[in-house]
Amino acid sequence: MGRSFGGGGGGFRGGGFGGGFSGGGRGGGFSGGGGRSFGGFGGGGGRSLGGGYPGGYSGGGFGGGGFLNGVILGSLLGGRRGGSGGGMPPMGGPQQPGGPNNPNNRPQDGGSGCGMSVASALVLVVVVVIVIAVAFGGFSCSSSSVEASTVQREALPAGSVQETGYYTDDGGWISSPSTLEAGMRQFYQETGVQPYLCILPNGATTSTQELSQYAQQLYGQLFQDEGHFLLVFCDNNMGSYACGYWIGAQAESVLDDEAITILSQYLDRYYYDTSLSEEELFSETFASTADRIMEVTPSPVVPVAVCIAVVVVVGGVIIIVRHRTKAKAEEQRRQQEILNTPLETFGDGKIDDLAEKYAAGAAKQQGAQQQAASAPSAVPQASAPSTGAAPQGASSSGMPQQAAGAPAATFGDQALEELEKKYTVGQKPGNNA
Repeated sequence: MGRSFGGGGGGFRGGGFGGGFSGGGRGGGFSGGGGRSFGGFGGGGGRSLGGGYPGGYSGGGFGGGGFLNGVILGSLLGGRRGGSGGGMPPMGGPQQPGGPNNPNNRPQDGGSGCGMSVASALVLVVVVVIVIAVAFGGFSCSSSSVEASTVQREALPAGSVQETGYYTDDGGWISSPSTLEAGMRQFYQETGVQPYLCILPNGATTSTQELSQYAQQLYGQLFQDEGHFLLVFCDNNMGSYACGYWIGAQAESVLDDEAITILSQYLDRYYYDTSLSEEELFSETFASTADRIMEVTPSPVVPVAVCIAVVVVVGGVIIIVRHRTKAKAEEQRRQQEILNTPLETFGDGKIDDLAEKYAAGAAKQQGAQQQAASAPSAVPQASAPSTGAAPQGASSSGMPQQAAGAPAATFGDQALEELEKKYTVGQKPGNNA
């Protein structure tokens, strides 16, 4: 017997389980399957996955690689639309330069290369963020996804378990015991809890409560310690299954409710994976569960935050580079404009005004000198005074009558100063002797 690929049907009930506490351990049950059906295998035992669409867990769909590839290709192709080359021609055939779409006879370019590089860089960063988020389970949209492990668990110390066998197959599922026990031994090594699988004949029961009670009774018959985990599995021959379990009191520190939920989700995932044999179905379930529950699943918040920071930094660098490039281009344009301007067009108004001012001052000074040179400069020679009487022709003030009667305007500044000095010297007492 094995998964019974008979008629499908039923609703999906995977992941749900119920249980309680009794005696020295904890028990419960969960059911899975229904809903989806795979292939049309007749007769025999096995997973009861009825005919229909071969679905199950896969990497495609919205939560897998198909969606991500579509995002990447769509973003890259969409970013190049409207640019040069590679685009689809407009309806009605290609337009030639000068046509109705380009009346100025100018060839249509593909836009700014810098702008395209900025868009491509931002798209690339966003794609990286999506890839990291998907890798860490941040954007998981598949119904077969497995919960994250949020608890740091410690394996049971050595000697807690008296090692026994690993399975009982009353349903005729197992044909390769070594394949089955490989994953179960890995579970034991990583958790310190020894698992035990009991497979009932297909269709024996569909009640998780009955299976949980049976697991409690069977635990006391098989084990003499509290470090085992007993899982009772029964396929219902209708495309789904039911399980009951019992956990030893000491094993409860490792297999809490979150751990059991993770195990039920892995079992539901691999139950519908038709590429796995019946032995691999259970072996992978126990191995994957041990790997997940014995470490805390990294949160996608940190890598996403790092990617957001990278986006901000890259965007800032791009903006700065574009600004500097634009400023440099503007400076080159101004320098080229200055080099192309004739030298005759340059002038300095301040220098011209100063030159005119100095020219006017020089002309005024030259006119004053000419006026001084044209004034009368004849001055009578004074004779030596005899008895203190004023010389003939001299006034009482000691100045010649002609000079005294001459208008002041006729004397220049320098001539007047020389005349005053000369008569001042003549009036001193020593000169009258």
